Amino acid sequence: MTSYKLLTSSEYANELVKSIDHADNRIDMIALVIREDEETAPIIDALVRASKRGVTVTIGVDIYFTYKELGLRSSRRGYLRDQLRRMRATRKRLRNAGASVHWLGQFGATLFSRRTHTKWSIVDDTVYSFGGVNLYDAGITNIDYMFKTTDERLAERMRAEHELVISTDRAGRPYPSHSFGAKGGAVLVDGGRMFDSLIYRRACSLAEQAERVVYVSQYCPTGRLAHILKRSQSEIYFNRWQNANDKFSAMLIRISSWFHGVETLYERDHYLHAKFMLFYMVDGSRIAITGSHNFIASNGTMGTREVALETRDSGIITQLEKFLSRHVKSD
Repeated sequence: MTSYKLLTSSEYANELVKSIDHADNRIDMIALVIREDEETAPIIDALVRASKRGVTVTIGVDIYFTYKELGLRSSRRGYLRDQLRRMRATRKRLRNAGASVHWLGQFGATLFSRRTHTKWSIVDDTVYSFGGVNLYDAGITNIDYMFKTTDERLAERMRAEHELVISTDRAGRPYPSHSFGAKGGAVLVDGGRMFDSLIYRRACSLAEQAERVVYVSQYCPTGRLAHILKRSQSEIYFNRWQNANDKFSAMLIRISSWFHGVETLYERDHYLHAKFMLFYMVDGSRIAITGSHNFIASNGTMGTREVALETRDSGIITQLEKFLSRHVKSD
């Protein structure tokens, strides 16, 4: 029986509040976007309570994508100013309670260099990660998930990665992609160095070896992976361009789908934000990669920080297959 539990976005938000309220020592969180709104207010409130009772709280948020997300969701300047004011107020509230809040994202060689697309919440010995949930209203209502496991050794190792992200971002430098062993498989980490995505390389390598592949992401596969999937027996699910919340994402989906000649099997109207691949090998074995990476080539070439779990754990893979059936495939 696996020690990992798949939580849908709303389940993750609810369980995270409970975990924070029971935290004794330390909480470390990173997400592309963390913003206080109706959906996330209970999480922010719980973090304030934890900080005030002496729990060490460290939070990292990608500043570029937070601003980009808010700007793209509305063309009204007044709306944007109000949201930015609320974000600064939330940061001040957390800091006044004793939490450490870091805006991540010093610009590198390109606008996307050293973007922090990683998602995790580490609460004492409990790790929530290997999914794609961002902590704001749309992030919690999208089709997405996070995995939860309680493992002291994994929490300690992930906490070291958390500190590495914070420290290298402050120094304005990336670090090499790498992996380390964990219960259930191997954790794959992209450290933000351009042209260096271990996650994308592993996805391509396993896709070449697999007899059948299931691909799930918000975006169309691109680069080498797209060519491999077109040659193999594949089920490919990504958003139709009409699902996109902004013009940039809609354009990206339309152009990449046309350029690579890849069509999506995803027909639901709800925005798909989950990111995983299932590999069915010739010998009958199953392998999965699940995490924050969208499996597009630009994530690696431009140097985006990501995290994923590569696993042969039958319990994890079965949960992903059930998620696929219930939330991704057509009704």
